[in-house]
Amino acid sequence: MNDYMPLHMKFLLDSSKKKNEERKRTLVRGLPPGRFLDDEVYFCESKHEMSPYKNRGELENHLQILSHWGAKEPLVFFDLETTGLSGGTGTYAFLAGIGMLDQDQFIVRQLFLCSPRAEGIWLQKLMEIIPYKPSFVTYNGKNFDLPLINTRFILSRIEPIEPTGHLDLLHLARRLWKKRIGSCTLSNVEKQILGIDRKTEDVPGFLIPELYAQFLKTGDASGLSGVFYHNEMDILSLCMLFNKVAMTLSGRSTDPHEIDMAGDAWYNYDLNKASRLWEKASLLTPPAKNAIWKLAIEYKRQGDHCEALSLFKKLYDMEYKKIDVAVEISKIYEHQLKNAKEALLWAEKAMDNFLRYRPFLSSIRKGKMADLTKRTDRLRNKIRLR
Repeated sequence: MNDYMPLHMKFLLDSSKKKNEERKRTLVRGLPPGRFLDDEVYFCESKHEMSPYKNRGELENHLQILSHWGAKEPLVFFDLETTGLSGGTGTYAFLAGIGMLDQDQFIVRQLFLCSPRAEGIWLQKLMEIIPYKPSFVTYNGKNFDLPLINTRFILSRIEPIEPTGHLDLLHLARRLWKKRIGSCTLSNVEKQILGIDRKTEDVPGFLIPELYAQFLKTGDASGLSGVFYHNEMDILSLCMLFNKVAMTLSGRSTDPHEIDMAGDAWYNYDLNKASRLWEKASLLTPPAKNAIWKLAIEYKRQGDHCEALSLFKKLYDMEYKKIDVAVEISKIYEHQLKNAKEALLWAEKAMDNFLRYRPFLSSIRKGKMADLTKRTDRLRNKIRLR
């Protein structure tokens, strides 16, 4: 029908439509610098001269290291701000942060949903921004961000994202630093590990759904400035944490605890790398006693009992797990070196230490009394028979 409409009528119709779109957009105020991609879909972009990679070779090296945990190319650092923290079909995303490395720059793109009724268009625009078959880098994204956004795609009858890889840095952060810092929220990892202190305009995550609900009532987005900042900082932190984790797993740290934990992280993927990292941690100052213990256990498993014995004795002198260490030494003397007298000597040392520290041991550890008694009695009988 419009094909036969007079030109002046088409012009008036287009002008009216344009005015309506502009009127809708003026209802939303206080947004950060950016542009509308559609009536109710807003786009921001910022570039940062902070890429940790000065050459392609270093990035490829880190990708190779982290490929065991899901990192591939193209890397897309991804974070969502949502209307709730519990997930479910009633929760939807209203701000997506997408970070990508571009030579010596790091580009952060943010896509904002001005109204829930435009969610389908917002999702389509999001698909245009994210590269085809991306490899996501997230923080708890496997449990929250990706399931949530794919649910929204399905509800909008849009094909869900199919990533080629997904590196969730939360799991590696817990592996490397939980024993040291306790809570592994991204904000705590930033402070304790990356040395980042966010500005005062940042808002805590639990307030974000409420701030967005307020915006939907008033159309004033100035109250969301802290949310945009929070999302952008999450993306920047993901990039820095990606670099920090890769460096730690490659052994380029001088912290004995970090190197020890890096060895643990490699254990299920590359035992040789794990052993090399434990060895490095055992030689740093102060030496990581946990790493020496794991090395000794590994030497024993491989049948190198002399090296295992040497490390266990070193641990005993360092006052580390004296009961367990003495038992391990006793086992090697009894079963591998066939020296019952030395085995009994170390079993008795284990018993002496147990009796000395018994008031401070947990109820589970106290169950060792019967095992130690059985061991010493068996060894005495063996010596007597001989």
